[in-house]
Amino acid sequence: MSAGHFRRLCRTDLDQWVEADLERLTAQELAGLCQMLGIPHSGTKERLRERIWRARHLRLVLASYELGADHEAQRQVVEALAASYRADELLSLCRAADVYAGTTKYSRAAALLQWRDACRQRGQEAWAEARAAAANQPKQHRLL
Repeated sequence: MSAGHFRRLCRTDLDQWVEADLERLTAQELAGLCQMLGIPHSGTKERLRERIWRARHLRLVLASYELGADHEAQRQVVEALAASYRADELLSLCRAADVYAGTTKYSRAAALLQWRDACRQRGQEAWAEARAAAANQPKQHRLL
């Protein structure tokens, strides 16, 4: 697998990914994608692919629910998510995210949004670390 395919996938929106894209990646590239998605990055290639695909689905489901800056705005977003799904659907999403679901639709919706935001934070940190590591690598010069 060329590094070009990995780079292209990293620069492509999640909704444009297809599962076949993940089949072409090495274990190291899959682990890197997991880190950028902020999800656990250990396990077999198959497990990593499943985890990435599940996280992709969850991120797409939660994409339109952005938490506001103040408490009231956050409450409204959590309530909107809770109103959009049945309790059993939210429970299924929580299980896919591997987060504690709670007993109410509101607690499940809040747990999902917290999971998504924590994953975003971890992914941004991993991306910053990767960019810093790349910046510290010696540059290759082309021969004329």
